Amino acid sequence: MQLSSAQSNSMAETRDADLCRRVSAFTQADADYWSFRGNAVREHSHGYFQYPAMMVPEMISDLIRTIVEAKPSTKAIFDPFAGSGTVMIEAMLQGRDFLARDINPLAVLLCKVKRGPFFPDAMREKANDLFGRIKHDKKTRIEVSFPGRAKWFMHDAAIELSRIRRGIESEPTIWARRFFWIALAETVRTNSNSRTSTFKLHIRPEAERESRVVKPVETFTSVLNDNIESLEALTAELLQHKHLNRGHYDGEVVVQHHDARVNKLKGKVLYDLLVTSPPYGDNVTTVPYGQHSYLPLQWIELSDIDPLVTSDCLKTTHEIDSRSLGAGIRDAAKKTAELKEISPSFAGTLKALAKEPPDRANRVAAFVRDLSATLDPIVGMLRRDAYLIWTVGNRRVAKMPVPLDAILSELLDSKRIVPITAISRDIPTKRMAVKNSITATMDAESILVFRKNSD
Repeated sequence: MQLSSAQSNSMAETRDADLCRRVSAFTQADADYWSFRGNAVREHSHGYFQYPAMMVPEMISDLIRTIVEAKPSTKAIFDPFAGSGTVMIEAMLQGRDFLARDINPLAVLLCKVKRGPFFPDAMREKANDLFGRIKHDKKTRIEVSFPGRAKWFMHDAAIELSRIRRGIESEPTIWARRFFWIALAETVRTNSNSRTSTFKLHIRPEAERESRVVKPVETFTSVLNDNIESLEALTAELLQHKHLNRGHYDGEVVVQHHDARVNKLKGKVLYDLLVTSPPYGDNVTTVPYGQHSYLPLQWIELSDIDPLVTSDCLKTTHEIDSRSLGAGIRDAAKKTAELKEISPSFAGTLKALAKEPPDRANRVAAFVRDLSATLDPIVGMLRRDAYLIWTVGNRRVAKMPVPLDAILSELLDSKRIVPITAISRDIPTKRMAVKNSITATMDAESILVFRKNSD
């Protein structure tokens, strides 16, 4: 029997109240529960690569489980800003279908590796064969060429990285090559001349470069062995929960290279739950995901990531970031009349920035403009009564807070998205951008829970 609109709304409101009680229960015994101080462990595949601003797996696990307990029909989950795939892995561990999307090719590669297949014994054998190929490769030819290569890599390091690359290219199966590329990406990150203390490309001082000893093959061997151990641990956990069938996840996991502002709904596949954490501002002044990925991607065969990924994304160190939310800042603040009407918090922020240098307001306006552009495509992917979980942080611009939590809530309200509850948490373990002249490091964020209206 089909329920009336009034009956459906009543059931949804009852479920909302139950969900609020479940969320509140976490903090009854520990008011600081959601901060996960000293209890944010990156087990198994969560530690494959040091990706910027990774979410806390335990937090995501609790949130998904709580939603499923309140609404057992929750089967398929969607993350349009998938990043390193933290939400995806936690969803898989709970047996859910998943769609992961991201505009950063390195994030896409990470997610494709983490979704499987899960053949740790075969991976160990292939790794040993790879180590043998690298050991017997005596060539000194450097396999990649790009502006600044000699700046970012010592000559001997580039030779060793080239031997690793040639060895990976000789592997016939793409699932193993992708796994190896991730280990190479982490090796590049730690053996380049860029500082590892920041996500931005920042050259080490000359004296430090000259005295530093880098051993890419040694690093790669260690990283790959560690990652295989992590693969074994994840495989065992998925088997324990009966989510694997002959080495493949027993559910549907799709990973796409995709701009969240583009509507790409194919067929009638709709999702029951959104769990995501978008950028907290433009990549230039918050977290430069693209810069962080630039050097690793130079050494990876891009066609192994996705057919849509081409060398155009590496035209400059800023190209990936320029394709992300908040780019195109010119006169952005002057073109936001409609957004200011929808979001009083956004209007108030621009007013407060009016006396600052114009680029401050323009950066905020460009980011909110682009975030708003993602909402129709994202909401369109969700079923009626689907829940939405957004984790956001309020950055500071010109020493003034940008209330992204309030801005997002007001933008979603215009899409008939109902607020359910909110959680404030400290982020003692989440690596964010270093302080600079435009923005300061954030030490707190908000978890916002909504529901798509059933009307």
